[in-house]
This record gives sequence, C-alpha cells and structure tokens, in this order.
Amino acid sequence: AYNCLIHFYKRLQISAPRMAGTPCGRLICDYPGPRPKYQGELLDIPDILVFKVPKVGRHNRFQVVPSYLTKDPKMVGKTRHQQAIDIMNESQSKFESQSKFWEGTVKNTFKKTIATDMNEFINAGSVQGGEPKTQSCTVNNSEGNLNAGQEGGMEEKQREEFMEVWAEMVKTGQDKMLRETIENKQPQSLAVYVKDQTWGITVFGLHDYC
Repeated sequence: AYNCLIHFYKRLQISAPRMAGTPCGRLICDYPGPRPKYQGELLDIPDILVFKVPKVGRHNRFQVVPSYLTKDPKMVGKTRHQQAIDIMNESQSKFESQSKFWEGTVKNTFKKTIATDMNEFINAGSVQGGEPKTQSCTVNNSEGNLNAGQEGGMEEKQREEFMEVWAEMVKTGQDKMLRETIENKQPQSLAVYVKDQTWGITVFGLHDYC
C-alpha cells in the first residue's frame, strides 16, 4: 500500500500544472519545512511581501510590496510574490517615465535601482500576521538561486539575517514607522541598522514611482 501511495504521489507531481517561476508547482508556499519557528515579538505592520536585492553602495536592501495589493493566487494564476514582482515592474516603468521627463532639462541623475528580474533577487520572504516568514517558492526555488532545492525556504545564514532585521525593527519601533508608511502611502524609505550594517527598506505599489 505504501509503494502504491508513493507511485500515486509521483504521478500527481508530474501531472500538476507548474506556473512560471514556481518550480515547486504550488501557487501558495505553504510548506514550512524543518526550520525553527520565529521566537521574537510580533511586528506591528500589515502583511507584506519582502525581496532582498543587490546592495547600493554598502547598503543592503529590501524591496517590499503590501500583500493587500495582490489577489488570491487561485483567482489570478500567479503567486503573491509573482504579483508583487509585476507591481515592482510597474513602479520601474513609472520611474523610467519620470527620468525621461527630466532628461534634457536638468542633469539627468536617474538610474535603475529597482530590482525587477528574477535573477536579481537574492531571496524573498514575507511578514504575515506580524511574523517573518522565509518562504517563497517563486524566488528562493527559482533556477540559479542559492536557495534552490529547499522547498522554497532559505539556507540558514540567509534565514538568520532575514530574521535579525525584522527583530531589530521591533526593538527600535521602526515596525510602526513602516506601518505608517504603508497606511499613509508615503514615498519614503526606512534605514535599519543591524550589526554595523545598514538595511534600506522601500515600499512599492503605493505611489507613482518610488
């Protein structure tokens, strides 16, 4: 009976539809894996989708999209992280339009700083119900990502780094500042300092091109 069950499961995996960017074949990343549960205080922020992207200078960066801007994955056929990437692409397009507006009138200092391509994302996670999550089949399990092969989770060093940033925000009260940024749709970024490193956190999808 056990062998029959394994055979059925393998056939189910083969026949399951796979969305672009979701190698695990799931629209909702609900596999917790053998990772320890977050033990810190809950963050006072709405649910968000989080992407770690390449540094600008010496500063680490998180790009954030509020979850309420995305729709039920089963309705639109895309994971929430895929939808968030679409939203960041829209922000990049608006950013480029603004750059063209200024070009020729003043010294053009605009350049692409919004990561929108899958190969630019170092990892991705979320904050749900105030709890940081290190799961994203869309990004972490994508081809070429250092976290690939871990069912959408992050390798331990990246996971610890991700958790430390959000735990520090609770200690400093910056989680409430991020909540206000989202609620008031403010075009600004936050700087969080963790172990002599600076993390810039920018929210996308709330305003025209920031």
